Amino acid sequence: MNEWRGGLVAALVGAGLALMIAVGVAAWAAGHYTNRTPTVGGSAAGPAGSASVSPEVAAGAHVFVQFACVQCHGDRGMGGVSRDVPALTAVGKTLTSAQLRKIIDHGLGESANPTKPYMPVWGAVISTRQVNELVAYLHAGLPAVSDATPVPVPQGQGLAVAGAALYVRDGCINCHGPNGLGGVPNPQAPDKAIPPLSGAGFRRDFGTDKKITQMIRTGSVLGRAPIVSMPHWGGIIAAADLKALVAYLKTLK
Repeated sequence: MNEWRGGLVAALVGAGLALMIAVGVAAWAAGHYTNRTPTVGGSAAGPAGSASVSPEVAAGAHVFVQFACVQCHGDRGMGGVSRDVPALTAVGKTLTSAQLRKIIDHGLGESANPTKPYMPVWGAVISTRQVNELVAYLHAGLPAVSDATPVPVPQGQGLAVAGAALYVRDGCINCHGPNGLGGVPNPQAPDKAIPPLSGAGFRRDFGTDKKITQMIRTGSVLGRAPIVSMPHWGGIIAAADLKALVAYLKTLK
């Protein structure tokens, strides 16, 4: 009798352990595969208000920052930088994907008036995939995405240090390359490439702070797409930031 009871207890314990293991495996599988849902952002470590979005929309948010869209159109396209630059919060509802791609590729604004902002011609610089990601981000309503934020500009560390950060934050690096070395193709332009911001030729043509500042303010709008044109930064970049950019450019080779 005692042997029978012992066997029954052992069987019950074994069944209980098996049930616990089965439940544990099921819970692990559910959590494991649920975590593979293709959304990003919205983690506890992210900024307040971050949303869970698709990888394409998240990539678009980072492209929006990388190519300095935020510097003219404001954080998440909310505007407020210049009365001449529109907010983008409604374009996803009013413009088609084709219309948005055309604006991104071909630029928009008053190309003949250097006192007014001019959206650059991005067609030869931004890839088709990046344009599609930007369009997806705009159509999603420009949600907050974790870590899609401009490069911070150091304070109190000298103009050149601040200028180096501004060179990245304001998107100069996308066209003029790291350390102002240039080389980004611009096939329809006379010299076939976006010019460097360093070297003997640059120092010869822009040998004073005034000339460099004027070049940044007025841009270089050579023509319509597919020629890549430097935007007019006058009215967008603050005077103090212009001084910092000039100080940084003067440190280059």
